[in-house]
Amino acid sequence: MTPPTNGQAGGDPQLRPSVADLLVSLRIRLPLLVALILTVVVGAAGYWELRVFEASITADLVEIARSTGQAVADDIEVGEEPSKREDLADSLREFTYAFPSIRAILVVTVENNEPTVVASTSSAEGRDWLALARQAMTRDEIVTSEPVKQIHLIGVPTKRDGRVWGAVVVTYSLASVQELRRQGRTIVLWFVPAAVILMTLVLDLLMRRMVHKPISGIRKTMQRVRASDLGARAPVFRNDEIGAVALGLNEMLAEMEGFNVALQERVREATSELRATNVELVESYERVFALREALARADQMAAVGHMAASVAHQVGTPLNLISGYVQLIREEEGVNSRVTRRLAIVQEQIAKVTSIVRTMLDHARRPVPKEESDLADLVKRVSDMARPKLDAQGVTLDLTAADVPLVMADRVQLELALLNLVTNSLDAMPSGGVTSITVAPTPDGNVRIQVADTGTGIAPDLLPQIFEPWVTTKEAGRGTGLGLSITRDVVAGHGGTITAKSEVGVGSIFTIELPAAPAHQPDAHPTT
Repeated sequence: MTPPTNGQAGGDPQLRPSVADLLVSLRIRLPLLVALILTVVVGAAGYWELRVFEASITADLVEIARSTGQAVADDIEVGEEPSKREDLADSLREFTYAFPSIRAILVVTVENNEPTVVASTSSAEGRDWLALARQAMTRDEIVTSEPVKQIHLIGVPTKRDGRVWGAVVVTYSLASVQELRRQGRTIVLWFVPAAVILMTLVLDLLMRRMVHKPISGIRKTMQRVRASDLGARAPVFRNDEIGAVALGLNEMLAEMEGFNVALQERVREATSELRATNVELVESYERVFALREALARADQMAAVGHMAASVAHQVGTPLNLISGYVQLIREEEGVNSRVTRRLAIVQEQIAKVTSIVRTMLDHARRPVPKEESDLADLVKRVSDMARPKLDAQGVTLDLTAADVPLVMADRVQLELALLNLVTNSLDAMPSGGVTSITVAPTPDGNVRIQVADTGTGIAPDLLPQIFEPWVTTKEAGRGTGLGLSITRDVVAGHGGTITAKSEVGVGSIFTIELPAAPAHQPDAHPTT
């Protein structure tokens, strides 16, 4: 592994905590979250308890006022005669002394169809008090009024001899409840922050020892590993979940360290294999280049050979005629010796020219050396050489090679011939397609090679002429028209045949059949 540079000595800058990182780190976020939860929970609980306590006290005060009014009404109802105003007032004051929340008690009756105060613990009676008493007597039920400045009124009807005689009005105050609410809120506002702060500090102290310290050790170990120190290990403080994470990290680092060693070894092996593959690839490319040069030279030589053969054929016929006429002239009577001698010289020069023409034709038809060759292996080599160019043009190569007999062949010439066919199929599929090469034995023991494509095809009127020199389906400047002619000559030189089938818009199929080597041909007369 590569050691860290000076800029990496402290690990990745993204792993070093900054002020912004600390503000959002686990050590800050967790106490803040706990403080928020505690504030909400304790505050809500205190508020709820305060409201419940207030409701309970309010209900108690209302019940005291109702009970007091009912008790006074019962005393009046069971009494023999209406009490004196002074005695009744003293009795009412005893109730007010017993319950400080009760401010005043009035006993009201109706005289001359108007409410009249019989007894009261207050020196002033409000008109709303008399109205509430009249309402209680009219309804013959306990009634209450809306509070005015925290003062509540409750009216209780009282009866004598089975009819409504009057009403008892009790006034009570909820000021104590308001004071209790204020004091409770003050206590909650002071208690909640103090409790939250205290519990947060205690939690932070525990979290430092139980969480932050182990996590800090794991984090430092990760920084060392990031700095290429695979031998770093995280400290294990306790056998809890964080300790299990540290143990898992240490096991993973141990595996990574071993994997790194194995990986380096594999890399060295792969590098060695890649180097050998590169050497083979370079040799393959060199062979492709050599074949391309040979193909180009073959095209040039074929052009020259065809031209020479054509010239020799065209020149040979007139020379033969000239030689015949010269011979006739020499044999005619009356030709003097001087003319005869000159005609002999002409005849001699015509023979020399004829010899040169024959030499050119013999050179064009010179035999090629052959050796036993495996066509399946040869086709695979041609496929490997052509595959990069096919892939670059989006053409899929489908190769099917069966076990076939050996043939007597010039491997270079056959490779050039097959490359011609593959190149033609590539030119016929400018937008991609499929080139299929099949090598298989024939029923008579020979070898058949088929090169098929899904290209544009060949026009029917041009198909019978495609093996002739200078015939091409390519655009001007892209082909010489000698490729298929050379291929036909190479196949013919090996004692084989080549045929073509094509359909415009569907594709073309070229079939080569070569005879097997004599030692591998089937016995024509098997023994019985």
